[in-house]
Amino acid sequence: MADGSARTSYPRPTVRPSPFSPASFQAPSRTLVVDETLRDGLQSASAENPPIADKRALLHAMAAIGVDVVSIGLPAASPAAVDDAAALLREIVDRKLPLIPTAAARTMPSDVSAIAEVSQRGGAPVEVYAFIGSSPIRHYTEGWSDSFLVDHIVATGEAARREGLPFCLVTEDTTRAPPTTLGKMWSAALDVGATRLCLCDTVGHADPRGVFALVAYARDFLVARGASHVELDWHGHDDRGLALGNALAAAITGVQRVHGTALGIGERSGNVALEPLLYNLAEIGRRSPVALPALRHFSDTAARALGRKVGAFAPLVGDRSRELDRARATPAVLGGEVRAAPAVAVAVDDGVEERLPLTLRLNGERVHADVPASRTLLELLRYDLDHIGTRQGCDKGDCGACTVLVDGEPVLSCLTLAAQCDGREVDTVEGLRGPPELDPLLDAFDRCGAGQCGFCTPGMLMTAQALLAQQPRPTRDTIRMAISGNLCRCTGYGPIVSAIDLAAKIRAGEEPRGVGLPGAHVPPPLPPAKDRAR
Repeated sequence: MADGSARTSYPRPTVRPSPFSPASFQAPSRTLVVDETLRDGLQSASAENPPIADKRALLHAMAAIGVDVVSIGLPAASPAAVDDAAALLREIVDRKLPLIPTAAARTMPSDVSAIAEVSQRGGAPVEVYAFIGSSPIRHYTEGWSDSFLVDHIVATGEAARREGLPFCLVTEDTTRAPPTTLGKMWSAALDVGATRLCLCDTVGHADPRGVFALVAYARDFLVARGASHVELDWHGHDDRGLALGNALAAAITGVQRVHGTALGIGERSGNVALEPLLYNLAEIGRRSPVALPALRHFSDTAARALGRKVGAFAPLVGDRSRELDRARATPAVLGGEVRAAPAVAVAVDDGVEERLPLTLRLNGERVHADVPASRTLLELLRYDLDHIGTRQGCDKGDCGACTVLVDGEPVLSCLTLAAQCDGREVDTVEGLRGPPELDPLLDAFDRCGAGQCGFCTPGMLMTAQALLAQQPRPTRDTIRMAISGNLCRCTGYGPIVSAIDLAAKIRAGEEPRGVGLPGAHVPPPLPPAKDRAR
């Protein structure tokens, strides 16, 4: 990998009819979905812990979209966490919601005792999902030995068995753990009656091929242990943008449960987003379809509860998706021309991807194009329309160099499909006015020395353009917040903040334009060569 971390190589699976499943293993016809919003989702630094009434409302929204299993929290975290988990369990029982309750625990008997109290107060069994780190870096940092791991797993499993609660071992960072370590941990769990093993991609390390290999290895392990009845879960994060693809790969490979959260909320880059997970599991035949209104009600309910907003470009549930649905039912109008809205679904026939016609306004000019369904806006701009001012940096949404404006909103063009921009306004850095009516942003960036290597500058300029359109006189702190998604390795950001502040003052008439710019006083042209003195 680019960061130098080594990939774990799992032993090759034994020969079998399917490349991904042991011969004795029958993949489930339906994949269950686990909602971790009220547990893992609350670990997001930007999420609020909702009041109990909002948590109850979210339970009902989960049931309406067909969620099968719900985590009701980490009861051992505090007495308040016990109270909330008990209230949620009571809601599930009293309202007969079709949700299987689980709760998180460290591999400590005292954490199991907290879940047992919730179970007793709520009047129903709660599955214990006990987690412990499995990666070498965690073991090195904590000073954990193999015997430490086994002892804690055994003690926790025995505590769950005494309380009559189902026990699932959650091996954090499974995708970066050596098979020998996993074998010891899984064996300890099976010895004390674990009914499930949860495979975790805790830092978004895996890709779908790795998921296939890991799940196949886990199934082989269970078959060899005579434990084919033990089921598997998949829990993944989105650090590399592969969370949804990995979750679908796990479902195809045959795990029984896949975890996710509303709107993908969670620590760092978040978890698998439940909305596209449910939709796409239905598309591959692993679940029944979910009505979009119910899915959107769920995301709206979660956003209100967690103090978040549904992103405009959130798949299926964002404003842009809702607008597109409305457009399907009516003609799309652009510049006086009426035409049918393009189909969203794409087909692949004999390996050739269908091309989609689109029309957009690029820096005020009408542009037509036919693009593959998978074409990104960045690729359309740079390679089809020759607008190379927009930079192709990380190509995975980290650096912000590719930022452009779509209908006035800054977007990462490397993560935006070109087809999403049909009928819309797209503005790039080429649209900023040059001399003689130099745009204040270009003027200010030049005067403040806000560009050094210049690679990040187009993205910075477009982010600043959107900011000043919304807040003509932002504070320096507001400017810093606005450009926090645009990375620069040269300037230290100070000159960039000063430039945007200066541009705001120029636009407001508080500072003059073009002070000290090279070429402000252009000398007269030289006379023709034949007239020059020799």
